[in-house]
Amino acid sequence: MAHSAIAARLHPTPVLEAEADSTGRVRIAEECLEVSACSPDELKVLRAWVRRVNGAAFAQPYLVEGPPGHFRLYVGEAAERVRTAQGIQ
Repeated sequence: MAHSAIAARLHPTPVLEAEADSTGRVRIAEECLEVSACSPDELKVLRAWVRRVNGAAFAQPYLVEGPPGHFRLYVGEAAERVRTAQGIQ
């Protein structure tokens, strides 16, 4: 049993969409990972990540806030598509 406990910590089970909806914090969508801040400290950290992750030198990942307190993290082709769409608008 000790082995399975270590394996569970190293490889946690992914959050399923149904579980995420009940907590309201994380949701795995088709194109992105959606995260909602539940405290002012979490909001501060996520907004700091937006500034770091979305630097001009990197095309991806791409982190977007909207509506306030709700963040979406895009990677791969989705990141490039969203970054381009936001640049055009």
